[in-house]
Amino acid sequence: MERSYRMLREMLRAGGFVPGARLDANRLAEEFGVSMTPVRDALNRLAGERLVDASAGDGFHAPRFTDSGLRHLYEWNAAILTMAVRTTPPAALAEAIANVDGSDSLADRTSVSFDRIGDAAPNAELRGAIHAATVRLHPFRIVEPAALGSDSEQLTRLLAVDAGQAQEIRRYHLRRMRAASDILRLVEATTSPNTL
Repeated sequence: MERSYRMLREMLRAGGFVPGARLDANRLAEEFGVSMTPVRDALNRLAGERLVDASAGDGFHAPRFTDSGLRHLYEWNAAILTMAVRTTPPAALAEAIANVDGSDSLADRTSVSFDRIGDAAPNAELRGAIHAATVRLHPFRIVEPAALGSDSEQLTRLLAVDAGQAQEIRRYHLRRMRAASDILRLVEATTSPNTL
């Protein structure tokens, strides 16, 4: 089950499914070379993490967002990151986000940076919420540069551990909230047509 979970989670994180695409457990099991039970268990776990939509009688689907739903997710991410930076000792926070590899894509650097902020947070529930939001937002982060231009300088400012960090987190996410409809259109236009 853990292998199926990791594979599905990574496919979702990478934007491997068209929003709303049906995720058929039988076809996924065949592709992964496993029985259907671990795939169904993984899909249920992902549904519990809100990474997959599930409905009785209709099965599992890749998440579909509306403009307002995406804005809400960005707003939630800003709120939990702000809570983390306000409750984490500055030295621990600075150590956690030091040396984020600059060779990855901006989307990957952002995800790693936000996950590290979550890892440094003293509250386990907050850590889990940040990690889940990071995965849910990653497909959108992949296309953000096309909608907003390169934002590596804003990410660098956001990661500066100082009195203005919470404000930078809010500014960073407000910019994305304003561009949510453009970002959503880009995700829908660029997502692979995988419909397993």
